[in-house]
Amino acid sequence: MNRISIRSTHILSILGTLAIACLLIVENTKVESRQDWYSDKLEASRLSSAAHGYIKDLRFKNGIFIDNINDPNETGLIGQEFSPISSGRGSLSIKSSTVNPNFAALVLELLKDAGVEKGDNVAICMTGSFPALNMSTIAALQTLEANPIVISSVTSSTWGATDPDFTWLDMHNMLHSKGVFKHKAVAASIGGNQDIGRALSAEGRELALQAIDRNGLIPIVGANLEENVARRMEIFQSHALSKPIKLYINVGGGVASLGSKRNGFALKAGLNEDVLLASLPDKKGVVFQMAQMKVPIIHLLHLNVLMNKFNIPYEPMPIPKVGTGDLYHTLKYDLVITGICLVVLTSLIGGIVYQDKKRNELGSEIIQTKRK
Repeated sequence: MNRISIRSTHILSILGTLAIACLLIVENTKVESRQDWYSDKLEASRLSSAAHGYIKDLRFKNGIFIDNINDPNETGLIGQEFSPISSGRGSLSIKSSTVNPNFAALVLELLKDAGVEKGDNVAICMTGSFPALNMSTIAALQTLEANPIVISSVTSSTWGATDPDFTWLDMHNMLHSKGVFKHKAVAASIGGNQDIGRALSAEGRELALQAIDRNGLIPIVGANLEENVARRMEIFQSHALSKPIKLYINVGGGVASLGSKRNGFALKAGLNEDVLLASLPDKKGVVFQMAQMKVPIIHLLHLNVLMNKFNIPYEPMPIPKVGTGDLYHTLKYDLVITGICLVVLTSLIGGIVYQDKKRNELGSEIIQTKRK
């Protein structure tokens, strides 16, 4: 026992080896634990998957061409690059990533963080650019039994809902009429530059107006962006039925919603609470109006930030199964095993230190010196 010392290289090697062994044991005995709101996340993603599947089946049934090169999962939710209602360039990689129905779990977590509850009014502006993400957003709100007030625009950036005969408005209306979604959009605008279809052809603007008309939505057809923003706010307030708007959601890069690209970059991806008006470079758009009203904002743009944060795969193939990923499960340390390892290791170190101290107090530690 007298040879055991904390200053011994041999003892330190043993303790180091034991510490590494304890670390490996603790790391390899983690247990899988469900994340918060697991059941709600699962329900929302299943609903989103059902919506995606309905649109896919409908497109196959109607013999609508699906580009299996740019849409390798054959979802029918990745549109052609250009069409008369294309409003700008979009990222094929990001849009291919949003066809994952587990995005609904991400949106639901953001809604829960924002404190959304049953019956709360949630105002939403979306475009045709992210039809799959639009569905995931609506699915999450429906799962929480919130009251979504949806205003959309028709146009889409490349690879979105760019088919003039099957726009996002058509998809949403069909999902509502078939009972997949309980709520439909209440109004729509052409979209595009200034939200009035500037830079579109006359044909493109007319096709957008036809889509609004055939889906029975309130047309937002002001002379300029400011009028369209004001009209949106009027519609949101009228459909809120004197109850406050609890949350605002922006999906995509619609100019009427954001006011400008600079505002879109000023907002962080995800939940923005207590948005400072001074942080918005351009004092326009629905986001500015909502910030003035102190309404929290969920910003669903710059999706790569959210995908990295929640570990959502890029361009998955095949599409991940509902309920898989970090949004649903996490690995946690087994506290019993961790505690045992900690006790064993600290006890050994404490015992050795105690023996060292005791020997020193008794003067039993003999130090050899050389005589000259």
